[in-house]
Amino acid sequence: MQQSALPRSLERLVTLLKTSLQEGKLNPKRAKELVLEADVQVEDMMHYADFEHPTPDCYGRKMVYDGGQFEVMVMSWNPGDYSSIHNHGYTEWGVVQVFGNTHHFIYNIKDNQMAFAKRELLMAGEAIKVNNALIHQMGNATTAPYLTLHVYGASCRDEAVTADAKNYDLELDRIAHTCGGAFFDLPKEQVHSIEAGVEPTQEVFLHYAHLLMDYYNRQVQTDDIIAKKRQLFEKMEAYTFEDMAVETV
Repeated sequence: MQQSALPRSLERLVTLLKTSLQEGKLNPKRAKELVLEADVQVEDMMHYADFEHPTPDCYGRKMVYDGGQFEVMVMSWNPGDYSSIHNHGYTEWGVVQVFGNTHHFIYNIKDNQMAFAKRELLMAGEAIKVNNALIHQMGNATTAPYLTLHVYGASCRDEAVTADAKNYDLELDRIAHTCGGAFFDLPKEQVHSIEAGVEPTQEVFLHYAHLLMDYYNRQVQTDDIIAKKRQLFEKMEAYTFEDMAVETV
């Protein structure tokens, strides 16, 4: 696949990934080792920075290299930017390396109920393993913009590794399948199928709703956004007072 020349450390990463694929199938542990070995530099990633991304996009998202069986991307996060809750489509192995202190939330689903599995602060330079079983959310709670490096791979595919990713739209009680970004309030054209949603715990929903409301507040206050905020607020109230309702029965 013909692509333009890459900055040195990103070229090193791509070469390491290609070589390992030729030697055999990769896994998340080995992919993380390769990313750390590549020692990607922030200055090499700046060519792909997109801090001017539209607010509805949640974060900037640029493809660095599409190797068919793997993709390398750079994401740009302004203060307050958060992804939706999502997985990574067909990804069998991958890595996310952060270059700024990053809020990270991992979720599990059991008996159709979504709960927190882990809440953590990833420190600049830290890398985490990824596969299609990971359901997570990340964002920038600092006062400075920064970049993150993303590698997603699938040894059984020749293209579109992150296709058919799931976005968990808790405010709409649905799971939206998309080939786009892990964004809140996905445009209809980016959703190719929908399935019934999961039941979040009160803690998960109120956390999610807080981030979603902030996302709405940072946009131009059109009639559509105001209506979505009102609907979300009503659902937040229902979750907030559900325990009191049970106690009074």
